[in-house]
Amino acid sequence: MAGVSTFVTSSLRSVLFRRVFGALFATLVIFYILSHISITIEETANEETAIDTSVDLTRFISHGSTNCIPPLDNIIAKANSVRSECEESSPFSKEQNLAGPRIGTVTAQFGKVQESYQQALQTQALHCAVHDSWLHIMCNPIVDSLWNKEAFLLKLVLEEMMKPEEERLEWIFWVDRDVVILDQCRPISSFLPPKMQQQVRSQRGEDEELSEELSQDDAEDTHLLVTNDSSGLNNGVFLLRVNTWAIEMLTETLAFPVYKPDVELQFTEQSAMSAVISSPDMRFHRNTQFVAQEWFNAFPKDGPTEFLERKEEDEKELDAFQVRRGDFLVHFAGHHHKVEAILSWTKMLRDARSIWRERERIQRDISKEVERFGRS
Repeated sequence: MAGVSTFVTSSLRSVLFRRVFGALFATLVIFYILSHISITIEETANEETAIDTSVDLTRFISHGSTNCIPPLDNIIAKANSVRSECEESSPFSKEQNLAGPRIGTVTAQFGKVQESYQQALQTQALHCAVHDSWLHIMCNPIVDSLWNKEAFLLKLVLEEMMKPEEERLEWIFWVDRDVVILDQCRPISSFLPPKMQQQVRSQRGEDEELSEELSQDDAEDTHLLVTNDSSGLNNGVFLLRVNTWAIEMLTETLAFPVYKPDVELQFTEQSAMSAVISSPDMRFHRNTQFVAQEWFNAFPKDGPTEFLERKEEDEKELDAFQVRRGDFLVHFAGHHHKVEAILSWTKMLRDARSIWRERERIQRDISKEVERFGRS
């Protein structure tokens, strides 16, 4: 009996030893693998950073279970030359850009990958790289259909509001995926009238004298800059201030079809946003500024060849909202041949130089109009 007990005890010890040794060995293997992965990630990060330390790669952010950020190597390399070109020839200084508000470009790219929209996204990402600003891309839908725009914006604003005030985005620049940036030199902050940019500096405490001059009502006056087109509100491109007003406006827009199911929404979420902004109580309308469509929502009249070659005397053929040389972007909303149009315009841009190198060819510069708007 004692022999059996001794044998069992010895067997248990042997099993226990093997299990402990096996667990220890597995732990060491896992530790080695994780250490190796950590080193590889660090080396990869160092290699990416070595591409250009002036571009903060952490500012390119994908949202969702997939990553839809375009490859950044070529974008960053091109951003270097574009930035130098802008500093040499454009009226927008690097210091002016750095002193401006923190603005993030926000867009959506989910569903089947389409080359045309990828090319448009490349122009948006390049602009963010040139100006070292933020790019937030929605890669997976949250809700059904076009309502993802407001849902994603609400999510993003809520997340930003959770951050310390000195770290959060101050404005969001929404662009639909069929938007192509034409002028990589112009910072988005240039669409904020000078008074708004001064308000940003005063709120940061960077200009004490100005802080005393500006009242709280002035500082809180405008929260949304948007345009109309021939059908009414066009929210394919707009500037939205990050604050509680934005949360309330986006929440009411999302809730609109639930609480008012009998109201026909011809353009779905766009019509809902328009109804919320123009509600009888004027709660949102008083803080919304409608600006000229050509500021940042111009439509094309024809193709890129005509855009490049159109002479000054032929401008009379264009309506004010139709794109011309010197405009910031072109929006292909409702275009009957959208895929082909976006591909042809982005192909043209790959070989084009900055319009500011050929100022005599500029057909419209809205900078003075923005200043006049700010003074009015």
